[in-house]
Amino acid sequence: MGTLAACSSQTKSKDNSKLVRTANLSANYSIVTLDISKAQGFDNAGNLYDSLLYMNRNHKPVPALASQYRVSNAGKTYTFTIRKNAKFSNGDPITADSFVYSWQRTLNPKTKSTHAYLFDGVKNAEKVNFGKLPLSALGVAAPNKRTFVVHLDRPIAYFTKLMTYQAFSPQDKKIVDKYGASYGQAANKAVFSGPYVIKKWAPQSNTWTFKKNPNYWDKKHVKMNTIHMNYVTDPQTSLSLYQAHKLDFTILIGDQVTHYKNSADLYHGPYSYMNYLVYNQKIKNPTLRKAFNNVDIRKAVSLTIDRSQIANNLLKGESLKPTGFVTKYLAYDPANNKDFASQQYGGEGVAYNPKLAKDYWNKGLKQIGQKKLAFNLMVANSDNVKKVSEFIKSSAEKQLPGLTINLQTVPQEVQYARGVSGDFEAYITGRGADIADPTAFLQPMMSKNSMNYGSWHNAKFDQLISQSIYTNNANPSIRWNKMLAAEKIIMQDQGATPLFQNYNLYLKRPYLHGITHNTTGSQWNYKYMYIKK
Repeated sequence: MGTLAACSSQTKSKDNSKLVRTANLSANYSIVTLDISKAQGFDNAGNLYDSLLYMNRNHKPVPALASQYRVSNAGKTYTFTIRKNAKFSNGDPITADSFVYSWQRTLNPKTKSTHAYLFDGVKNAEKVNFGKLPLSALGVAAPNKRTFVVHLDRPIAYFTKLMTYQAFSPQDKKIVDKYGASYGQAANKAVFSGPYVIKKWAPQSNTWTFKKNPNYWDKKHVKMNTIHMNYVTDPQTSLSLYQAHKLDFTILIGDQVTHYKNSADLYHGPYSYMNYLVYNQKIKNPTLRKAFNNVDIRKAVSLTIDRSQIANNLLKGESLKPTGFVTKYLAYDPANNKDFASQQYGGEGVAYNPKLAKDYWNKGLKQIGQKKLAFNLMVANSDNVKKVSEFIKSSAEKQLPGLTINLQTVPQEVQYARGVSGDFEAYITGRGADIADPTAFLQPMMSKNSMNYGSWHNAKFDQLISQSIYTNNANPSIRWNKMLAAEKIIMQDQGATPLFQNYNLYLKRPYLHGITHNTTGSQWNYKYMYIKK
């Protein structure tokens, strides 16, 4: 890791404290690509891109690159007015065509975007993404430079929330064409629409720098000039840097949480990110294919996992025990404001019951004609996931006679690539919510969804989620109940096995202000961040 820069570029504020315009922060994840259409997620990289709308501190969508919008055609048409002063970081104007191009590029089947499913409901989006219609058939239009029109198949309940997510941000066709296959693979081979640009970055690099975007439409509200980011794989190294005052913000894990539980610097950041155990139900090995498609075997393994032990002892406060398939603190019942997580079924899908596990196990083995079973469990080389995988292996093998789980630890980027391509037997993966809606976790499990890497399928589940995406119900509770019914189906069938929800804890300097922590989408927003010393 490179040497961290000291704080500099100070100015006097009215209260005689110094406004410091440089910060040093730790990052949850490295950045894999700067290509919006090919990004897996955005986390802190979301600071590079603005979308049409912005999720404010009260979690309400407000104007961003669009200065205003209007809804017509019974909720099926949105007309956005693009700001006159909207520019990319290279000075090129951001126009309505920049959005048309970006959306078409993401939905191009050749792009293979993992975010394509988020566009479902935009007119012809699915058919375009599956190559059944040309890109020009997508329901978007730019009648003039400042007018961007979106046509929907049916009204979408959470459409304005979607429009805050960076997957819907504009792209500069001139730059994409210029760099071709290398677009987004270097800091100087991409342009940005958000409050910052990136410097000193390469794919998977451990350090990079955010610099204030001089062409940003709202640059007057961006106080920081420089943010040095550090993705440190060794948590003790990151903590040591914080203790040495070389970091203003760092992530805590394991025993570190216990040591700092009473610290004034402790910062809580719950996140709508769930970790799952996923089986490859289309694997070529005939024995494993039968096993992974057997619901009793999937239930058996799940019932050997004591999630309370994971949350309270193994991860020591860094996680929450799941109540079902959807995370806590994500979405609330429109009728009574109760958390979806408190109402979902969960059931045996998140229970710990060794006796019942053995019953299901014996039943399942008999059904597939086997007396024992062995499979490889692929995990990323992160500390917490490795701990959980070792716990699952130990617990399941102890309680299920004849089971052998072989752990395969690989780099995070390798795990992701193999997961997408279906090159795994079983693996532990995670998903963060892009929007504050239960469908953020449920929709990716639909049969034809590109993020359903385990290939689980259930026709009734697909029907319920398809219906709940749209606001074709007079009573919003009808939609809510359809999502609850869908969650019950996936839990009863163990379409994927919830393990733990991320609950992040950090140390933050008392002089660091204005960081917005989102429970969905781009986790960290630095637009309004500032330091006063």
